[in-house]
Amino acid sequence: MDIIFRVMDSNLYLGALIIFLCRVIDVTIGTFRVQMIVRRKKLVSALLGFFEVMIFILIVSKVIQDIGNWLNVVAYCGGFAIGNVVGIYISDKLSKELISVGIISKNKWQEIEQKLWDEGFGITRNIGYGKDGEVQVLRVICERSYFTKVKEISMEYDPKAFITSYLLDEKYGGQMYGVKSKI
Repeated sequence: MDIIFRVMDSNLYLGALIIFLCRVIDVTIGTFRVQMIVRRKKLVSALLGFFEVMIFILIVSKVIQDIGNWLNVVAYCGGFAIGNVVGIYISDKLSKELISVGIISKNKWQEIEQKLWDEGFGITRNIGYGKDGEVQVLRVICERSYFTKVKEISMEYDPKAFITSYLLDEKYGGQMYGVKSKI
């Protein structure tokens, strides 16, 4: 670490770049750690937290030592902002979280249902009653990364469809996009 600090002291711009990159890594780890906490992954959360805080302490101490260096302060703040974006992006790509998508359609539910079946999604349909009468409620269980696909299919056939989603803790049996299992 001493070598890195000497490099940072010898070149103002390289030092700011190192601060920026370390902060991006630190915040990205933090974003992912929070998801691990939500999923109750204690050991992974603890390990990620260790490295997150270690990077944070080393970098924040360097910025505070030379607080008059605005380039380092801006690099630190910019690394925090970009780290959030990168953390969310990586979490979304790696996430295997399951969601339940509800699609409420009055007139175009048959087309939506058929297209979702054709695309391999499992669907459960129920009758519902809204302000304007009977509607069909389609329920799709899938990984969160497939929400956009389900939404686009639904909106293609019924731009007025009401679409909701919520995170599931667990699933057992049934049919899910990309996974073959039956009750």
